[in-house]
Amino acid sequence: MKMAKAVILPVLVTAAIASGAGPAAAQLPAPPPLPALPTIPPPPPVAAMFAEQTWPGNETKQDAFNNMANEVNTGWATNGLQSTLIGANIGFGIGCLSIFPNFIAGCIIGTAVGVVAGAATGIGSNPNVVPSIEKFVATP
Repeated sequence: MKMAKAVILPVLVTAAIASGAGPAAAQLPAPPPLPALPTIPPPPPVAAMFAEQTWPGNETKQDAFNNMANEVNTGWATNGLQSTLIGANIGFGIGCLSIFPNFIAGCIIGTAVGVVAGAATGIGSNPNVVPSIEKFVATP
């Protein structure tokens, strides 16, 4: 009798699993189609919006500003971040070593100066940046 009890339960469980008895899953209906959204034109670049607000009616100044902003962005994307990080590390090291009595302030000031110098060097690696800035400044 004990053996029959020990065998019957595992056989019933195995038969239930083998027969595919599982949770029922209902097929959901397809969702209704979404209404068509109105098409919105993409916004103009930020530099163009700034130029239009700052120099309304002065197309040559706006074009010079847009050209300068594009060249600065190209310089930053090409080599700006790397030069900024290198400048920050060099400025941090020199600032911490050069102002010994108040070395914490020296570290902060050195890092800030290094960041600015590194960013200017990285952006200036694009040879078109300086002429575009000069053209922007010279445009009436």
